Amino acid sequence: MNPDRWSLRVRIFLFFALIALGAGAGIVGALVYVGRALEPASAAPLVLAGLVASGVTIGLTAWVWLKFDEHVARPLVAIAADVRTAVHTRAARQPPSLQRGRYLGVLAPAVAEFGQALDEARLEVDAAVAAATARADRQTRNLEIVLRDLRQGVVLCTLAHKVTLYNRRALEILGACGEIGLDRPLTEVLSGRVLAHTLERLEDRFRTGRHQIHRDGLTTTLVGATARENARIVGRMSLMLDPDGARPTGYVLSFEDVTNALAAGVWRDRLLQDGIRDMRERVAALALAGDLLARRETPDREDVAFARDLLLREPAELGDRLDRLEEAASDLVSGAWPMATTHSPTLFQLVRVRRSEGRDLVFETHGEPCWLRCDSASITALVEHLLNRIAVHAGTEAFRLRAVAENGRVRLLASWAGEAPAPSMVETWLAERLEDGAGAVTGHDVLARHRTDLWCVPDAAAPGRARLELPLAAAQEEDLPIAKAPVPVPERAEFYDFGLLGSLAPTPLDDRPLRALTFVVLDTETTGLDPARDALCSIAGVRIVNNRLMTGELFDVLVDPGRPIPPASSRVHGITDAMVAGAEPASVVLARFRAFVDEAVLVAHNAAFDLAFLERGERAAGVSFAGPVLDTVLLGAHLFGTQESLTLDALAARFGVVIPPEARHTALGDARATARVLLGLIPLLEADGVRTLRDALAVSDKQARLRRRMAAQG
Repeated sequence: MNPDRWSLRVRIFLFFALIALGAGAGIVGALVYVGRALEPASAAPLVLAGLVASGVTIGLTAWVWLKFDEHVARPLVAIAADVRTAVHTRAARQPPSLQRGRYLGVLAPAVAEFGQALDEARLEVDAAVAAATARADRQTRNLEIVLRDLRQGVVLCTLAHKVTLYNRRALEILGACGEIGLDRPLTEVLSGRVLAHTLERLEDRFRTGRHQIHRDGLTTTLVGATARENARIVGRMSLMLDPDGARPTGYVLSFEDVTNALAAGVWRDRLLQDGIRDMRERVAALALAGDLLARRETPDREDVAFARDLLLREPAELGDRLDRLEEAASDLVSGAWPMATTHSPTLFQLVRVRRSEGRDLVFETHGEPCWLRCDSASITALVEHLLNRIAVHAGTEAFRLRAVAENGRVRLLASWAGEAPAPSMVETWLAERLEDGAGAVTGHDVLARHRTDLWCVPDAAAPGRARLELPLAAAQEEDLPIAKAPVPVPERAEFYDFGLLGSLAPTPLDDRPLRALTFVVLDTETTGLDPARDALCSIAGVRIVNNRLMTGELFDVLVDPGRPIPPASSRVHGITDAMVAGAEPASVVLARFRAFVDEAVLVAHNAAFDLAFLERGERAAGVSFAGPVLDTVLLGAHLFGTQESLTLDALAARFGVVIPPEARHTALGDARATARVLLGLIPLLEADGVRTLRDALAVSDKQARLRRRMAAQG
């Protein structure tokens, strides 16, 4: 055993043990010396007195050592742990160990003053750093805003296809087909074969130097499908180089979801082919009829009847086909034009403030607001243009605007005092060019885009008034901006970490620094405390990437335990039978959770309990959780000793982690608290020489063996 690794309490114990042994040896030596000069008969009392003196000396020494250990050694160890915590973490609080240091004289107050001074110094440094980095933070926020609002998906990856950045649009496109997150493989959500093929093309172009003369440089087109093939994407992949331009470090992928566009193209092509084939047959039939009637010789009666039938039937069929093609063409035009969900009060306000001809028109709005789907710019231009013409025609400046939703449509109504213009006049107005900034667009073009029509008629409900009616498509429920987002994301979730680009040569997992590891911190809620009889009813996990807790990447799922939840358990975690009714079974949830974990290191507080429930469901789920696992209880025992409280609440208090009462004893709340405790433990472990996963597993195994020995002895 290396004496340099002995704790302070062991050293003090050895010091007092040496005193006791030395005193005992001195007494025994004195007895032997004196006993030689005395008669054997008188030596017995002397021996008895010596034994009593030795026992009293050793007992007194042991008693003093116990008191010294209780009032000096233990408080010193606790103060040292708290000072180390204060130095290496950001927990600003009064260490509880100072309350036990009343026998240490000025040491405890001095430590308290040191902690206060350290907090004040940190505040000054933090203020200076905040002032120095304000500009960089603003630039970062601007980058986040740009990435968030892009309508293209953007993903940055390492050469091993591990995600280092993604935006909200990428999450919308890819999130429905799997999990996407920092330090997770993009191949889980996009076709790995296509990604590997495209990346190899770019790397080969870079290796051969062709990128210097290639028109696209280090960029190429990518066409592929999501991993489950429920969406098609088209995008561009660009190879990223290190600052010196000497080697690739990753790639950027920007893409769009073209599933609907491809489907529309296939439908259009099929429609055109069918239409051409059908019309060719109709034209051939008409040509045959014309040929029969155009013969010089007199056709027989049957040929005349057959030709007459063709001439009567085929033009009607041909006209019907042309009508269907025209309708399809209208669908294609309207489908290709960008539409957006618009609120009717917003549309009316746009009409009110447009004033393209400088007239002071007065508008009153009535009725309930409606959501509709349209090109608001062209509809605003059309309505305002027509109201300007009506104002001149009817000699009025006052209009009432209203939107009425019915039968999947929204009717825009504008009424005024006066007569309705003639249909021919309305047609003239619709043929005029609109000033909507989209080129030579007429009212007829706008109506064609929206597959609708409009009319002006007398208002039957209000004699002496007329109204303009314009039906438009109502917005679908999934298009409403107030609808629940399919992928809820925190406002400032972590969408990027450029530190993950890192080195090209991967380091073995055991040798990676703790700060560089990806962790999944888990917690479970169960029907009871016996893994052999009880079952999961909730499981949650949060990710730590590059020493950052990811607020936007989490797993929180209720599980159908397949049995009633005892009321005593429900009182602890708040999960009832009604809440898990219809939830997925453990076999399905554990398979999803294993995909969420991927290659991360699992972490839990009292991990043996949670792992027992996971291992029990491995076979049914067809997965394995055999990877490395860290336990915050064992890591805390290594740093603070087994005499300290190592509950989640105690460790959270030590690191200043606040657990909201409503989140305590919930899987997600406890997982988040455990993750923050782990982030507090890592700098203390590093200061103690525990820097890699291998080191952490070694000290954890040592603490586990110690706890097993103590349990066997107790």
